[in-house]
Amino acid sequence: MVPRVFRTEAMQKVRIIGLLREKPKIVRQLHRMGVIEIRKSKLEIQDDAPETILPRLSELVVRYTTALAVLSEQRKKAKIADDSMRHPKQLQPKLSILLEMAKKLDAMNDTLLLEEKRVEVEKEIARVSAEIGAASLFLGSGIDFSRLSSDTLAFNAYALSKKARKEAAGSIRELRRKYEVIENETDLGLALLVAYDRGDPKAVEALESIGGVKKVELHLPDFDSTAEKTVEKLRRIRSGLEREKLEILTKLEKHARDDYWRIESFLEMLSIEAERASASINFKKTDSTFVVEGWVQKMKIGEIERKLEEITHGAFSFEEIESDELAPTLLSRPRFFRPFDNLMEFFSLPRSDELDPTWIFIVSFPLFYGLMVSDVGYGIASFIFAWLIAKRTEAEGLVNSVARVWQISSLAVIAFGFLSNQYFGFGLNQYLISGFSGFDWLRDTPVILAATVIFGIAQVSIGLLLGFINSRARGHNRLALAKLTSIAAITAGAVAVGGALFGMFSGTATEIAAGVGVLSLIATVALSGTEAAEVVSLISHPLSYARIMGFGLASVILALLIDKAFTPSLSAGVLSFLLASVIFILLHFVNMTLGIFEGMVQGARLNFVEFFSKFYTGGGIKFRPFFYRRRYTKEAQSWR
Repeated sequence: MVPRVFRTEAMQKVRIIGLLREKPKIVRQLHRMGVIEIRKSKLEIQDDAPETILPRLSELVVRYTTALAVLSEQRKKAKIADDSMRHPKQLQPKLSILLEMAKKLDAMNDTLLLEEKRVEVEKEIARVSAEIGAASLFLGSGIDFSRLSSDTLAFNAYALSKKARKEAAGSIRELRRKYEVIENETDLGLALLVAYDRGDPKAVEALESIGGVKKVELHLPDFDSTAEKTVEKLRRIRSGLEREKLEILTKLEKHARDDYWRIESFLEMLSIEAERASASINFKKTDSTFVVEGWVQKMKIGEIERKLEEITHGAFSFEEIESDELAPTLLSRPRFFRPFDNLMEFFSLPRSDELDPTWIFIVSFPLFYGLMVSDVGYGIASFIFAWLIAKRTEAEGLVNSVARVWQISSLAVIAFGFLSNQYFGFGLNQYLISGFSGFDWLRDTPVILAATVIFGIAQVSIGLLLGFINSRARGHNRLALAKLTSIAAITAGAVAVGGALFGMFSGTATEIAAGVGVLSLIATVALSGTEAAEVVSLISHPLSYARIMGFGLASVILALLIDKAFTPSLSAGVLSFLLASVIFILLHFVNMTLGIFEGMVQGARLNFVEFFSKFYTGGGIKFRPFFYRRRYTKEAQSWR
């Protein structure tokens, strides 16, 4: 019997058949409980369809989402603190009342109207600004723009860069032969106004093809008699538009302060109802009944039946059904350890039909990381860094999960730092606990090396044992037996090497172990080609755990060298003391950073490569229940 800690949550596929008149109640109850992942039924009956109310709900969800996005931006710009949770939770009304209230909510409608007006005003400001730029090109030219109107002539304006002026000289001369060209030199550069025959559009092609010649749009109805008057008029218009924009933004900011939480509440209620209305797409139905199928936790089956009984008074059928499809995976662990689940999901979620190694990962990763960094000072510093990152990143996100795993693992760094008497390379335990003796990295290097390799043999053997259980459960008996012979090969090989090289065992025991190891390797190759391909790793993977000692020892030696060479001393003078302090802190920071990086990478590698490769398939499908977590609203008891 496999311990429960190595199992994902047991899942069962179920079928619920209810009367159509009870459908709203049942759907609402299932959604509120969040216990079922709905799957399309394979029964040969009519498909159900989304509720007819769904288009109206979807339209309102889009409108509320847009309004909320607008106000979120205003809150960000105005640096308004999130106070939504301070408000009392809004009680969700019945659907018909909710739709009427949501449609008429002034704050939402006003926000959308203001945003639409803001966009229009900003477009107009951009257009007027462009016209001011165009008119500014002809300041001092004396051109009377009010006279630039003709049925036969077209008027084009151009701005020329310094580089283009020389290249455009020929094209300008050619234009002058037939048409009118006015040049105007301003602080902005050279501007041209070309009047040419509308029937001869190719006349300006040569000029426009030159790099550095930019055509400037002239909206002549906006122009007064001269460029000076035009700029003055357009600036007045732009000032009025900017005042209008400011008024709009002020109103939007007021909505962002006063109505954000209310709009958020309505969006939540509408989203919940839209999700319920769309659920039917995965149902089946007859003339009088509907069918829901999906995966639930086995431990929740009794609760589901009891709740449905309460609301329908027995007007439903509930049955467990057999299915050949892979059940979804649900990991259930205390909140403190959930970041490890998130990392496992990022790597590859366990399948529901295989063993879950997350608890082993939870224990081994901090252990590896703690040994490889192994310094109280580094542990405290890394804990603080990890805490700051976790505080500033999105909860449940990958970076946040890594930071929280880092926090937990930093506690192991502190523990091993204390046991090895390392405090930024200094030994301080003698001042803290009289007579305490832990281990010494330099003195006990052979013991630490042996311990890490033995741990590697143990973890790889556990991985092979888990592989045996997984393979046997799937009916792969030869592969399962090959996993056992691999364990025998590793164990016997370790005894043989320990006896032959280090005299740890008697000659007879060493010879017997060597024989068993060879026979086990031959049996492994004979039993399974898959496992035979992994024979070399039976030696390399346990030895790979020696890197724990290597990186840990390197970090300790570097810390000792830094302390010996750069420990600050006031006896050398204030300036030397300050300089040595900076170098001391900087070098320890670099050593700590290298230790943290290597500890995280190598700790993950030993688990995901050396350990998981012996048994883990992964690729599980995450359990996604039909559920919506409320934050701002609550459901009325009277009409559940």
